[in-house]
Amino acid sequence: MGNEIKYRDILYNDKQLGRYPLDKLKRVESPTTKYVGTIERRDPREHALAVPFRGDYGEKVMERAPHMTVTEPLGAALVSMQKHINSFRQNDVAEKKAPIPDNPRVLARHIKSLGYFLGADIVGICKLPQSAVYSNDMDGNPIEALYQYAIVLLCRKNVYTIEASNGYDWIFDPVSFQTYQRLACQTETMANYIKRLGYEAAPSNMWNYLTLMPQLIIEAGLGEESRMGIAVNPFLGANFKSAAVLTNMPLEIDKPIDFGLQKYCETCTICAEQCPSKAISFGEKEVYNGYETWKIDEKKCSVFDIMNTKGCVCGRCAKFCPWSRVDSDPKDFENWDGTAESLAAMADKQAKLWKEKNYIGELEATDKWWFDLEKIDNELVIPKTTERL
Repeated sequence: MGNEIKYRDILYNDKQLGRYPLDKLKRVESPTTKYVGTIERRDPREHALAVPFRGDYGEKVMERAPHMTVTEPLGAALVSMQKHINSFRQNDVAEKKAPIPDNPRVLARHIKSLGYFLGADIVGICKLPQSAVYSNDMDGNPIEALYQYAIVLLCRKNVYTIEASNGYDWIFDPVSFQTYQRLACQTETMANYIKRLGYEAAPSNMWNYLTLMPQLIIEAGLGEESRMGIAVNPFLGANFKSAAVLTNMPLEIDKPIDFGLQKYCETCTICAEQCPSKAISFGEKEVYNGYETWKIDEKKCSVFDIMNTKGCVCGRCAKFCPWSRVDSDPKDFENWDGTAESLAAMADKQAKLWKEKNYIGELEATDKWWFDLEKIDNELVIPKTTERL
């Protein structure tokens, strides 16, 4: 073997990378989400959690929106660190490419291994569809992301904390931001590294997202779209957050997956039943922006997130999705036979368990390690559950 591959069989063979058995998933040529027309690029200022800031949902919602996460002290601490990470200045692309193989498969396995080294739970790669790139930033400046590939990283949320939460109490947004923070560190580091190798790269992460992530998750073979309007992973369920690195490094791409979620969501309505805002549809798919989807009521969801009197934001649908199994550690899939049927059976078992427990987790009564606190008039107080609207 040449020096470039000596001791590096892992970059050339088919050995599983990461701890989840992605290699067993059924790969398909096209995503299970049907594209039926042109997908227009989105303006982030039209995002469900951005619209309230300009008053479209009323003055009280607009006044409350800036305080949504930072009113809770742990959320505020996490937001501060997130902003610090986002302020990191990326280095320039090295003038000369590093003396490493330019084989797309080798480079893809190298970069995926880097993602796992940095702490990602699952990594996939797809071609970058321009329809997934935001049309402009929050200031209205056009975004030009002329990259060929997207490296998509998923990080699992802290399952223990989610088990102790009801899905819309004071810890739930900090749970997300703890994951966003890790993803920001991972993607900033990965982009920095790729640029040092002599290839163009840019991170796309929380508050610096260049891309709408659900489409990338689906294209990279890391999930399917669900009734909740978000992508669900066969191993993590909806219990994750995502970020990406965009690059022109030549990389082998992953095909989309089909693990039977479209059929499952057609009959399962647990997320809609458990949604406090009643924003999730019980009905069939409809066409939205060029693709078929279960369209949620973004206004209902957003207003509840912002005006929630019993906590900080809401993720109850994701908590009780049957695919967000409590036993979702990699070891729980070591004996998986690779079939969609057995994955669905695992989800059915979880759904049955939630129903038997009346959708109350065992740890909710004993393991809330956080304190419920809210900042009012520059003072931390025990929150009152009076109506905000």
